[in-house]
Amino acid sequence: MRKTIVLGKGFLGKKFEQRGFEVWGKDKFCIKQEDNQQIKKEQLSRLDNYNVIVNCIAKTDTRWCEKRENFNEALFSNGFVPGILSEYCKRENKKFVHISTGCLYYKKNIPQTEKDFIAAHCNYTVTKWVGEMGCNNQDLILRPRLFFGDFKDRNNLLCKLPKFKRFLTELNSYTSLDILVDAINVLLKENESGIFNVAGEGYATVMDLAEYIGFYGKE
Repeated sequence: MRKTIVLGKGFLGKKFEQRGFEVWGKDKFCIKQEDNQQIKKEQLSRLDNYNVIVNCIAKTDTRWCEKRENFNEALFSNGFVPGILSEYCKRENKKFVHISTGCLYYKKNIPQTEKDFIAAHCNYTVTKWVGEMGCNNQDLILRPRLFFGDFKDRNNLLCKLPKFKRFLTELNSYTSLDILVDAINVLLKENESGIFNVAGEGYATVMDLAEYIGFYGKE
């Protein structure tokens, strides 16, 4: 039986915890850019008892990532940490699951397949692309889009909408946290690897969404 650990107690990590997974935050697992090889090795050794490592560690605030003074930190967290974890899992014969982003695709106005062209639109997507490039062929990579869930969190799209002063009119996909966790469970059961887009059926603009659920122009 596979024993799974989820790394990162952000918005997605909280959903994994809600669904009964063991989830570690920075207090239990943390690799820093300034750590030497011995410290990194000690941190990784804490994962020895697990068969599946799910990486939810990331800097997801795109505006924060765009600031020049934050780029190196974002690149390490989003770009280099996945590579460190992937190499550890390959060496120790463990399954590595990495949460990437659907923001990587070049075109945004039509549905994209996993084989469509990707491009770096901003610092955030550069760091996430580096993260994917650090993964190995046996790893499972998921590309979700705009996250929403059933509890309050500053990164929940449904909590962000009332605060928006303007709404984008480009088409978008949306990913329920529950759908993402379900997808991971199914893909692991089937022993899949490679890249998978994960989103709800259909697509709409953020303005369409705000109007539909009654958030447009009011809380």
